[in-house]
Amino acid sequence: MDRSAIRSVAFGGFDKEDVARYIEQLSQETEKLREERDALQEKADCLEKEADELRTQVQELTKAREELSAEMARLAPLEKENAQLKEQVEALRPDAEAHVMLRGQVGAIECEARQRAAELEEHTAGQMHKAMDLFRQQYQILMSTFETASSHMTAELRKMEVTLAQLPRTMDQTGVELDRLASALEYITNKRGEDKRTSGEIDKKTGKKEKDRSTFSCPVHCSIKS
Repeated sequence: MDRSAIRSVAFGGFDKEDVARYIEQLSQETEKLREERDALQEKADCLEKEADELRTQVQELTKAREELSAEMARLAPLEKENAQLKEQVEALRPDAEAHVMLRGQVGAIECEARQRAAELEEHTAGQMHKAMDLFRQQYQILMSTFETASSHMTAELRKMEVTLAQLPRTMDQTGVELDRLASALEYITNKRGEDKRTSGEIDKKTGKKEKDRSTFSCPVHCSIKS
C-alpha cells in the first residue's frame, strides 16, 4: 500500500484501519525481502564455495602446469636423444630384418636337429635294447655254465675230501710197505756181501752154492732173484 493511500480522518491524523493494513503490508514485504535475502545469502554461500573449489582447482592446475613445464624442460634433451635413436633404428633396420630371416633359418635348423636327435635317440635305444637282450642271453649261458662247473667242482671237491680222509690210512699202509721193502733191501745187501766174501773159495760144491745163492727167501715173504 502506498503511503499516500492512507486516508485522513475528520479531526486530523490517519485512519487506523489504513495504518494497520499498511503495517501488515510492510511486514509481509519485509518477510518476503528477508526470505529473498536468505535465499540470496545461501546462493552467495554456494557461489563462494564453488569459487573456493575453483580457486583450489586453479591452484592445482597451475601447479600441474608448472610440473609439466619442468618435465618438458627435462625431457627436451631426451627428445633429441629419441630422434637420434630413431635414426639408429632406421639404420639398423636392414640388419634387424636380416637377423629375423637368419633366426627363421636357425629355427628350421634347430627343428631339423631336434628331429635327427630324436631319430638318433630312437635308434640308440633300439641298439641298447638289442645289446641288453644279448647280454641277458650271454649272462644266462654264463650262469648255466657256472652252475654246471660249480656242481662238477663240488663233486670233485667231495671226492678229494674223501681221498684226503683216506690218505692217512693209505700213507700208513705205504709206510708199512716201505719198511718191508727196506728190510728186504737190507737183507739182499747183507746177503750179497756174504756172497762176495765166499766167492774166492774154490769148492767142488760151487755149483750147489751158486744154486743156493741164486734163490733165497725174503724176510717179507717174497722171492727175489739176484
